[in-house]
Amino acid sequence: MIKDLKNSFLSTSFLGLILIVLLMTIFNLHEELVNFLYMWNLIGISVLMGIVFGIAYPYLWNYSTLKVTSKITISTLLNFFSGVGSVYLFSAEVVGFIKPYLLLILAITLIGHIIGFYFFSKYENKKIADSLNSSLEN
Repeated sequence: MIKDLKNSFLSTSFLGLILIVLLMTIFNLHEELVNFLYMWNLIGISVLMGIVFGIAYPYLWNYSTLKVTSKITISTLLNFFSGVGSVYLFSAEVVGFIKPYLLLILAITLIGHIIGFYFFSKYENKKIADSLNSSLEN
């Protein structure tokens, strides 16, 4: 489990950093040079993405024995706060712009996690049923 989470964290962080640099390339074409210290902010964003999507989500949904409501609540809060933290690390001005909409963003994140859990559980149930059916056939 630890090895899987470590590999998941590293790959998610690296892919997150690539995504951030790609977005900066697309949206900051007018800037010729990025401050070197700003790169630490980008690394911070990729570490947040690695923690949430590379460690917390796989642990919650694959290894944890918590109740579904707890899993949805924890994953929603982790996603929301890491998202706001990532936006802050990217640009403090943008946080000021989205501040009035934070409750709406939190509600949409919660609804997305509920819908995501519905499809995840349906997929897992189908996978378990197929596994049981194939073991009965043998």
